[in-house]
Amino acid sequence: MNNTRLSVAGLLLILMHCCAFSRASTAHRPSTAQQFSSPTSQIVHNSLSSSTSTSLKATVPITEPTDEFLQPIRRRRPQLDSGLRYSSNDWLINLLLTPTSYILKRVRFHLLTNVVGCILIILAHERYPWIGIPMAGHSLVASSLGLLLSYRTNSAYARFWEARGHWTNTKATCRNLAMMMKTHIGPSSPKATEKFMELLAAYPLTLMHLCLGGAARLPEFAAKLLPKTDMDYQVNHAWPGMLLCTEMQKTLHEAERESKTAKWNLIESAHHSAASHMIDSLMTKFANCEKILRTPVPWSYSRHTSRFLSLWIGTLPLALVGTVNKWLVLPITVATGYAMLGIEEIGHLIEQPFMGDKLEGENALFVSVGEDGAASDIITRGQKTQPYDIGIPVCSLALQIRNEVQAIGNLELTHDDH
Repeated sequence: MNNTRLSVAGLLLILMHCCAFSRASTAHRPSTAQQFSSPTSQIVHNSLSSSTSTSLKATVPITEPTDEFLQPIRRRRPQLDSGLRYSSNDWLINLLLTPTSYILKRVRFHLLTNVVGCILIILAHERYPWIGIPMAGHSLVASSLGLLLSYRTNSAYARFWEARGHWTNTKATCRNLAMMMKTHIGPSSPKATEKFMELLAAYPLTLMHLCLGGAARLPEFAAKLLPKTDMDYQVNHAWPGMLLCTEMQKTLHEAERESKTAKWNLIESAHHSAASHMIDSLMTKFANCEKILRTPVPWSYSRHTSRFLSLWIGTLPLALVGTVNKWLVLPITVATGYAMLGIEEIGHLIEQPFMGDKLEGENALFVSVGEDGAASDIITRGQKTQPYDIGIPVCSLALQIRNEVQAIGNLELTHDDH
């Protein structure tokens, strides 16, 4: 009995230490630019701000890692630019970094609750050996629970993959549209093309503003390009993107009127028509991202899965206590609980696949904060994790697209009239 209590107490102390280490290590995460930035993404825009909102501004401080032991391990993380991904040889590193896991931090309260319940059941069984339930019940419903969790996670991952596809298509469309305007429409309509390129460069930032539910402020230079309207874009986060696409269509029409050859040059007219269809495509992608943001996996499904999982894990010690050695009940419960709760939490996190990753230096990301002075959860997640850990870094992607459009607009092209 004494050995059982000692082992139980030791395992509890180890778990509490892991959770405490997880909280402490979060502040020492390496910055995004150090490990995941590309040459394009390092060119960041002016500080995000808004002249129409009275909300406070808040920035998330960025601290450099000081743990000498974890720095060489973290350098071996997958790299986006080189295409390096995880492999089966990384099992030891992943295992050693378990205490720093963001998923563990998210589920630690539920896990600790199960640990306390497990300890109480073990101690009660020593005094009342009749306490316990047959293992057959857990075995019968385990397959059903596995199907619930797998379907929940697969549904969330499908949303993640769909969202990444929309952003990829947005990047491709913006590139194609910028090159078409620069090479085919710009020579005959230079003034309208210059204005159009400014609007196009601001479009990905309005998409970022929508995907984060308004948590990241719309840049001031983008807000200045929008026509005056009574609609408050702090309330309707899709409004800036819709207005911007409307302005692009209007500017494209101005380019057609500015050109002296558009009326009789059929090739130029075809380019105007193709550009208009590309703007329609951007509007469609905007609506698709809005659908992902505002249409969750049915909440009743999530609630039922959570209840089912809580009951299954909570009663697992009752099934184990009379089946296996008592000193094995707690580690089995902890390992099973961490695995099952982690799968559920991953599904919850990637269901909303857009993540407000941090921008650094003098151009740090300004965010809208609530009445309590805290940023929204969708922003704080991005400050505590790395890109693609739990979501798509829409801030970096928006800046990459904007910088590429501006780079195309600044190209000096020579046209041969012969």
